[in-house]
Amino acid sequence: MLSTLRFRNFRNLWLGSFASYAGQWIQQATIAWLAYDMTGSSSLLGAIMGMRAIPMFLCAPIAGVAADRYDRRHLLLASQLVSALTALIFGIVLASGAAQVWHLFVFVLVSAVGNVLDRPVRLTIIFDLVPREEAMQAVALNMVAFSITRICGPALAGFLIGWVGAAGNLFVQAAAYFVATATAVLIVFPQHARQATGRTAVAELAEGLRFAVTNRNTRALLAAGIMPFFLLVPIFAGLLPIYAKDIFRSGPEVLGMLMTSVGVGGVAGGWIAGKCMRFARQGLVQACAIFAMSIAFAALALAPSVPFACVALAAGGVGEMVHFTSNQATLQMCVPEAMRGRMASLLQFYPGFISLGVLVAGVLADVIGIQLLTGLLAATAAALTGLLLTPRGGLNAVRVS
Repeated sequence: MLSTLRFRNFRNLWLGSFASYAGQWIQQATIAWLAYDMTGSSSLLGAIMGMRAIPMFLCAPIAGVAADRYDRRHLLLASQLVSALTALIFGIVLASGAAQVWHLFVFVLVSAVGNVLDRPVRLTIIFDLVPREEAMQAVALNMVAFSITRICGPALAGFLIGWVGAAGNLFVQAAAYFVATATAVLIVFPQHARQATGRTAVAELAEGLRFAVTNRNTRALLAAGIMPFFLLVPIFAGLLPIYAKDIFRSGPEVLGMLMTSVGVGGVAGGWIAGKCMRFARQGLVQACAIFAMSIAFAALALAPSVPFACVALAAGGVGEMVHFTSNQATLQMCVPEAMRGRMASLLQFYPGFISLGVLVAGVLADVIGIQLLTGLLAATAAALTGLLLTPRGGLNAVRVS
């Protein structure tokens, strides 16, 4: 009976993750294309996509404290409803023809709040529903949903822009978030007696941040997590429209192909990540994944055609998924149970650094060109990973028992 309930709970969580991630990827492709189409500026594209960094940096630790203190069902429902309503309202504004560039800034900012609340709760819930010995595999399986939607979401967004316009994409996104809300209602959450600590939320926030800075394993994992998300993933996340429009002289359909290639690699990476979860030396696994990403990005910078670029992006997607799956699962396994929400919330800094990286890379792309920039970022990421593997960096010492 318990195993059946556990299966149903994780199935509903996985389906909700699938719907929620699909909404996010549809949004990302749609807003990136819409921003570049409306402005024609790499800098403004980076600035619009970079707005997500504000709530991620300011609200992520608070969301982690909330995940440790309050009812996770209510937090999960609230995050999905915020995302659904925001997408629905902006879709109506876009369909009315009244949308302006400042609307894009506001939409990205507000929708990021819902995502910041969702991520630490969703990851922490996995450890509520699944036994510790199966947790690493469960995280990998959850990330497969992320990868599959990376295939479906951008491809669907790219073709829908041509068929029904960007507003139609926003309505599809809103529907996906409403589905995620419905699946959250179906999950039977285990009853955990939360012991009163006598500390305020501010004190618990400070405690979590202090642990992240002073614990050697946590510090190494966060450094290994942030670096590629600041240097490499911004190309995936916000600047592929430049490759599609300026390098390959194509439209949104090619953008969908490029982003879908990342997702195809991510699905393969999810399977590989599941196999890699068996190894104790997860720090070394993550370093190898970043090296693989760096090589893939160097290939993208030299890509002479769309098919070559798609292969390079797929390889980069494999590396990214292995790295991120290992990083977030290892971080959760290496911290005390009472701090899981707070440590999971620090993972929100990763997309925050993506947004910041998109902003910086967008400006640099205007100055030196997207291909040269991609190659320089790949070389920098590889060099920094080598430093993290030194005894001082500490990544090589990270193990999971």
